Amino acid sequence: MDLIKIVSCLEEGNIIHCGGNIRDTYHELSERAEELNLQAALVYLVSPMPLKAGLLEIMRAHDPGAQEKLTITEIMTAIASLERETWVFMDHFEDLTGKAAGKYLWLHTHGRVKYMAGLTGTFRGEVQSFYSTFRKLNPSRCLDGDSVDVTVTVMALISVFASLCYLRAGLEYGILVTSTIWFALIVFRTINYIVR
Repeated sequence: MDLIKIVSCLEEGNIIHCGGNIRDTYHELSERAEELNLQAALVYLVSPMPLKAGLLEIMRAHDPGAQEKLTITEIMTAIASLERETWVFMDHFEDLTGKAAGKYLWLHTHGRVKYMAGLTGTFRGEVQSFYSTFRKLNPSRCLDGDSVDVTVTVMALISVFASLCYLRAGLEYGILVTSTIWFALIVFRTINYIVR
């Protein structure tokens, strides 16, 4: 990935990379932080869940001695009060729950925290408010509300085409129409099994 593009995008707000691994980007930015003149603290989360562990990692980027005894609210308040900006790199965005997404979103709006997330699937609907704050690095690979899944439609069209071919052969050779419908269902089920 182009690090300069990522840095400029993170300076503007949150970004998401669909179908990719964020860990390599985090390591490259960490190695070249001085060269790129980065002032933000960089944090990598393998997964945003569990929430308290993720928040503690963010806190420890600024205060390595942060205690685990703190509550989630205390950790969030401490992170929001920090003067230095924090860039959080997280893989497995699809693991987020609605409650955790709300907490991470609160940190983004009330603190100086920006996120770069990796999405390798689909996410829960209750995470949409947090997801909407992200700019997509590769929009063509993101399956979200703006995308239309045409898999079932294509499978149905292939099944209809196969049944019409089978019906034509059946009319020429005297095979029953019911076998055509049965064949169409078999084709649809087979395609569905292959695709999923």
